[in-house]
Amino acid sequence: MAILKKIILFAFPLFLTGCYQDFDPKIDTEPVLCLNSLITAGEPIYVNVSHTWVYTDMAGSKDHSVDDAELQIFANDILVDSEYIAQEGDHIHIIASSQKYGEAEAEVTVPFATQISAVDFTPKVTDVELTQTPGWGINASIEFDAYINLRISDDEKTDDYYRLIDKSFDQNQIVSFSPGSFEPLDPVFYEQTNTFDDVMNGTYYSMCFSDRLFNRETNTINFAFSPCYIHLSGLKEDQADLECGWEFTLYSISESYYNWLAFCDQAGGIVFGDFGDYGLAEPIWGYSNVSTGAGVVAAQSSATITLNLQDFLSDYISKEYN
Repeated sequence: MAILKKIILFAFPLFLTGCYQDFDPKIDTEPVLCLNSLITAGEPIYVNVSHTWVYTDMAGSKDHSVDDAELQIFANDILVDSEYIAQEGDHIHIIASSQKYGEAEAEVTVPFATQISAVDFTPKVTDVELTQTPGWGINASIEFDAYINLRISDDEKTDDYYRLIDKSFDQNQIVSFSPGSFEPLDPVFYEQTNTFDDVMNGTYYSMCFSDRLFNRETNTINFAFSPCYIHLSGLKEDQADLECGWEFTLYSISESYYNWLAFCDQAGGIVFGDFGDYGLAEPIWGYSNVSTGAGVVAAQSSATITLNLQDFLSDYISKEYN
């Protein structure tokens, strides 16, 4: 965000020239304030205030702090201090000023968390090795694919934006869980991919999406993990703690955060971002909702649900030995 858009234009023709020469552009653009903040419901509000710099400014690239910055944060039109805890539904207005770099401001509303009503799990076991050694216990290795449906309570009256994060867990030394690779099965993971990207890349998807493709009757998000592995080592018959699985966190994010993540995905991941690096396509400009065009002020809230594979594992082992 710190490199201004008009400056980037100077970079692309250099890749297409047949010779090199010293180039010192005279850039008629003054540095401006840059604001960056990710406001999370239930946490204090932290704002990073810096300034933009041109790519020839080595000192600015190393130190772009603003020593004389004055910062004001308003929550629902009330001036708050650094100890204020952001709440769902808060309208946050940030104003920063500097004698040297001028003024910048941005606004965002903290979204309400979208609740996860249920998570359904369908395993497809592909390989199993089970041995039982007297005095030692059960050793097992189970390979499977996990098909998962995440059901959420989306609000039909608003345009909502999401980011899905998964984290695997196992609780003790007896159980070792390897979650495999995420496989997007739902169209929502491809909503940022156009036809040309799909043909050229094929595997591009994003964990950031909106509700525009949801079926309003079911509101399910479908995905899988494959191949998954659970290894058991020395399991005794009286040991019931086989907890392992996933923790899924659905972040409800502001439109500004969605747009910023979409820009990052496209600039760094898909075909047009790569072509732009070589001057063969239009450059993708950075997204900003700050008045100066530098920085992003975003907000998020979250809901979490746990998918515990303990029952699946216990039932499967009991079935194999009975």
